[in-house]
Amino acid sequence: MTLSRFLRSKHLVRAILVVLVVVAAVRIAFPFLAQTEAVERGIEQTLEDWTGAEVHIGEDAEFAFWPYPRVTLRNVRILGGTAGEVASAETISATFDLLGAARGKPAFSDFELVRPAIHVGWNADGVFNWRHSGWLMQAIDATAKAPEGQATATLTDERIGTISLRDGVLDITRANGSVHHITDINGSVTWPALRQRLDLSLSGVVNGEMTRWTFGCDQPLLLLAGRDAAVRSNLAADPATLGFEGTANLSDRAFVSGTAQLSTPSLSRLLAWQGKDIPAVGTVGQVSLDATVATSGYAAKLENVKLALDNAQASGVLDIAMPPGGVPRVGGTLAFDRIDLRAFLTAFSPLPGTDPNAPTIDTAFIHQFGMDLRLSAKAAEFAPFSLRDLAAGMRIENGRATFDIGDSTLLDGRLTGRIALAENGFRGGGQLQMSLDNVDIGGIVGALALPGPLPSGIGSADFELSTARPLWATTVSDMSGRFRLRMGSGTLTHFNARAFAERAAKNAFFNVSETADGTFDFVRADVEARLDRGLAELTKAEIEGSEKLLTLSGMIPYRTGSVALVGTLADRMPAGTATAANPPLSFFVGGSWPEPVISPSSILTGQPPRQ
Repeated sequence: MTLSRFLRSKHLVRAILVVLVVVAAVRIAFPFLAQTEAVERGIEQTLEDWTGAEVHIGEDAEFAFWPYPRVTLRNVRILGGTAGEVASAETISATFDLLGAARGKPAFSDFELVRPAIHVGWNADGVFNWRHSGWLMQAIDATAKAPEGQATATLTDERIGTISLRDGVLDITRANGSVHHITDINGSVTWPALRQRLDLSLSGVVNGEMTRWTFGCDQPLLLLAGRDAAVRSNLAADPATLGFEGTANLSDRAFVSGTAQLSTPSLSRLLAWQGKDIPAVGTVGQVSLDATVATSGYAAKLENVKLALDNAQASGVLDIAMPPGGVPRVGGTLAFDRIDLRAFLTAFSPLPGTDPNAPTIDTAFIHQFGMDLRLSAKAAEFAPFSLRDLAAGMRIENGRATFDIGDSTLLDGRLTGRIALAENGFRGGGQLQMSLDNVDIGGIVGALALPGPLPSGIGSADFELSTARPLWATTVSDMSGRFRLRMGSGTLTHFNARAFAERAAKNAFFNVSETADGTFDFVRADVEARLDRGLAELTKAEIEGSEKLLTLSGMIPYRTGSVALVGTLADRMPAGTATAANPPLSFFVGGSWPEPVISPSSILTGQPPRQ
């Protein structure tokens, strides 16, 4: 009979029926052939062999033989001697082989744990509660003792299979008494055999956030034995996503070395998820980080850093230290393409005027972390100004925060300076130092949209200001210090010197805006002032034109926007001349800026006006 005729004949149908009958008979007979008591004792013994702990089963085992032979244990408790209960589960089930069960030596695999509660911890002496002499620990110890690069000859390649978890709970108790809870754990651990790849895919609720963790390791025994092993891991939750691929070591000198990625839509939310409350960084939004990372102890070095901070991009090197019992520290160098300097500073060292209603300073962040960063940026925005080629440094240490601008270009000139924040008991204060060299002063006036007669031209200025109030509750009215301006040739805008002299000669009050239809060109301007909590004392103000010299002095209560100055407008004396051709014109400036009232001194003194 040929093959084609056989396939078309009734012999094929009979052969199929015989096979089905044999399979059904085997399935029906095997439950009677299998020694169920041996299976029950076998799975209990397997769990004890794995963990090295005592296994207590609350109810008789249940069996199912379709579609696969499976045994189920209920109300299981695992006791670790003096450590007490280390795990429990509502049910633990596993598949087993029928032939082994028939011989009284079943082999188990593909476990499922329903509502397991696993307790991991260390006592005050640092003893791990799961450190027992079980089969898995023996395999780990044997691997740890094996010569580097050699497999353990006596280690059997036991089959494990897949461990599924449903609705589990994990409690981690540290030696200091702190407890971390992870709930609603679901997923699977796939480990076909000891020398094969381990894969985890788990999800659970960590600190109120649903978190998903995937992990893979080609040589899991090496990793568990404290040897180097290649791993790949990804942790994903709404507050952050963290990925790593490289080499890991779990020995007493644990480390990781490889590439890492971190992204978070909000840095403050990430810190809050980790139980950290640092209000100073609350304004920092989206952060993403790619780097090559290498750890040593409680420190990590990040190289080839690619950092995105809100809309700013940076590259560089970072050093991170998180010592136990100490504050975390961040150091390194970052080079930005563009950076919003105001937002960056407000995040780490809030600027004056951020919260005018704050009665006291919150300097907690000074003690919550340390920082020593060197920054550079091709462009830095400090609205309404733009800086180029910024070189700066930020340092937070020992109750003091400083931001130093070592160099930058502002309006074709040079800007350097420092912002410092210090803590004094329950109150704090700060300092602001700025130095401008060959800067377009008119550009600053225009950017700030300052009204009234003000100088325009290239000049240099120095600020040294301080405050005893909370720095981010400080306004310019709360600062004290000094100010100095030096300019060469320039122009005093909105000031017509000829019209001003003519109006003053009429011996009548007039508004300065009435003489604002011109400009006053000068060859030199020199201004100095002392500031004291909203009151500026103009100690020197000389604006020298080609024909006239304008001088001013007095008080400017800028808290209220008013002025109280005395001034003179005099002829500029040519070299070698002892006296001016005309007596100087004296006047008083009072009222509100930018439209104060000019009072000629002749009115105030009762003297006739200058002719």
